[in-house]
Amino acid sequence: MAYKEIFLKAYEAMSATIIDGNCGELCKGHCCRSKMENGEVLGIYFLPFEYEMMQVGENLIDADTVEIHKNDEYEMPEGIEQLVYGFCRDVTQCNRELRPVQCRTYPFEPHLEDGKLQLVIEKEQVHKCPLLSQRDCWNPEFEKGILAGWEILLQIPEIRIVVESESEERRNRYGK
Repeated sequence: MAYKEIFLKAYEAMSATIIDGNCGELCKGHCCRSKMENGEVLGIYFLPFEYEMMQVGENLIDADTVEIHKNDEYEMPEGIEQLVYGFCRDVTQCNRELRPVQCRTYPFEPHLEDGKLQLVIEKEQVHKCPLLSQRDCWNPEFEKGILAGWEILLQIPEIRIVVESESEERRNRYGK
């Protein structure tokens, strides 16, 4: 299956929202903000091939500010030559249908344990999501869709490499 088809299927699987409506309205899009309180500009890393397959020409990401981070300059998993780091054009006017995987799956991260995929909650919350303390309000289809979407994405070998590497880092850091 072509990578674009894989991303389209994953995006579709990940289409359920964590709550009814736009969760960003609860916190004024805190996890979508483009700057930290200290003024540091924030962007996101795309999964391998995601920017090229899903974002080019869509006008969500400011193409003039896209950075290509190469493995000889940045720490990356072995087998990953580069990752795209981008900045949203206007976080207040997000086209939610075009959101990258990182935005669709927040606050979950994929984790592989003994080859089995599971979802974990980000422990180092930069964004302090108010929904973390309100899990009983979450749409049950959200978690199911995120898990299904990651299963689809893991068909891309480079994405599997990234997820395996992050899982290993998490085990080393937290013992999970």
